[in-house]
Amino acid sequence: MASGGFTIALTNSVKLKPEYILGLLNSSLLFWHLRQISNVFRGGWITCTKQYFGELPIHKIDFSNPADKSCHDRLVELVEQMLAAKAKLPTAKTERDREFYENKCATLDQQIDALVYQLYGLTEAEIKLVEGHA
Repeated sequence: MASGGFTIALTNSVKLKPEYILGLLNSSLLFWHLRQISNVFRGGWITCTKQYFGELPIHKIDFSNPADKSCHDRLVELVEQMLAAKAKLPTAKTERDREFYENKCATLDQQIDALVYQLYGLTEAEIKLVEGHA
């Protein structure tokens, strides 16, 4: 990615937790969408600037709906687990520990993607397209 350097800030009136937004932005779905709308450079690099990030569809949560709130909270929990695992990965002292954290991160990544697909109501065919299997 090529980035222009910008910040995403949530105002106090936004009930969404930053980890929820982080989970969406790092999901396969929103990254796939970004590749569709962004400039693509030689070597497959894409532009990740405010212009394109502003076009990403951020799924709104109805906090009065228990199912919506549960999805929000679960995504936040998965992202927190991912951040913790990523922080431990560079300090792994053994190959076994490194593999453990790499596997944990891969599993969490799959769980986050599955939850994001659910939030956006993707079909199996659409998931295959996003994951490059179509």
